[in-house]
Amino acid sequence: MLKNKFIHIFNDDKFIDPTIKLLERIIPEQSVYIVITNKDTEFKYVKSLLVEPVVLKNNRDLLVFADRINTSENNGVFFHSLDDFKIQIADNLNDAIIKVWFIWGYDLYNNWGILKKNNYTKATKQILQKESFSLKFKNLFLFNQITFSLYLKSLKGPLRFPSFIQQILENNFNTNYYRVIQKMNIVVPVLPNEYETIKKMNVKAEYAPFTYGCIEDLLGENLNKNVLNQQHILVGNSADPANNHIDVLKHLGKINLGKRKVYVPLSYGGDIDYINHIIKIGEKELGENFVPLKAFMTIEKYNEILLSCGTVIFNHIRQQGVGNIIIAGYLGAKIYLNKNSPAYSYYKSVGMSIFENKSFSNKSIKVELTADEMYENRKILMEKYALDAVQKKVEVLTDVVLKASNS
Repeated sequence: MLKNKFIHIFNDDKFIDPTIKLLERIIPEQSVYIVITNKDTEFKYVKSLLVEPVVLKNNRDLLVFADRINTSENNGVFFHSLDDFKIQIADNLNDAIIKVWFIWGYDLYNNWGILKKNNYTKATKQILQKESFSLKFKNLFLFNQITFSLYLKSLKGPLRFPSFIQQILENNFNTNYYRVIQKMNIVVPVLPNEYETIKKMNVKAEYAPFTYGCIEDLLGENLNKNVLNQQHILVGNSADPANNHIDVLKHLGKINLGKRKVYVPLSYGGDIDYINHIIKIGEKELGENFVPLKAFMTIEKYNEILLSCGTVIFNHIRQQGVGNIIIAGYLGAKIYLNKNSPAYSYYKSVGMSIFENKSFSNKSIKVELTADEMYENRKILMEKYALDAVQKKVEVLTDVVLKASNS
């Protein structure tokens, strides 16, 4: 029986081993770590001996696992992202169990239709063969709690919307996902300003902080290095179409890059057709400057590439790639972000030198961060992501969960 423990439910992911190491360093022997899978095979990423694999092949397995949690004595269940399995597990837990949602990004921006429509630029939408969301509908329904309230009333009385409006409401508010996120007691976003988005979704959960890993662990022996004299460029963090690669690659194709390499990580997060399309565009626009990273690599190997990149360009509209922003920002890279992303607004608000990606030009490519700007960015990032800062976040999170479970 699980007794008086924090129950962490993960997927097999590269972030999990460092997270377990961090938690055991700060709150040792207080957690149970479960990795959900649907196959009787070894994990690809998770190697920690503290992990218990739980195989869920069908609905019966899922219900048995949920019942195991329901009959345990625990201080709370921590859902690290909300995929379909975890949504179903959470939906079958007793109301009295404290449920904590660690938002990863896709589980917020890809699961709620209103947000998903805004993840992609026009060029990416065309590749994905997605129709643009009408500006009229976006203005009507984006984060509109009044509309949500009217919708609830429409279910109880004669008030009805036109069929096209009713379909939009059904697809966003009458889903398992939307119902489950209303059951969450605590939410843990990657960026603090994402909590405002959660509140606009009518979620009443309390905020708590957390960071996956700390700068010292992420950089290791590279902690005292910087990239102020490095010329290469990093574009995006994965093969996820939310990187909106096409716009950046075509923009870079108009820039005089000289001998600069343009590294584009494509080892995970997207399907093979999208990856091949991005490679085709990269080769066409950038020629020999284009270097796709198709094989997954260790953090040590990846850091070697980051240490050669004085410029980082991310075109995400949704929150994504924050770990890369932290590392690159600490090392002194000049970071260009989509101005509509929560990362851009957050890091600008805390005083970092961050730039809008459309401002990257033949002129700006010759201007790197000054040493003073690098050290100011480094100071800000250490205040938020150094080991002692991350430890305080874990302590606050723990206190919030224990307070909720005892109330």
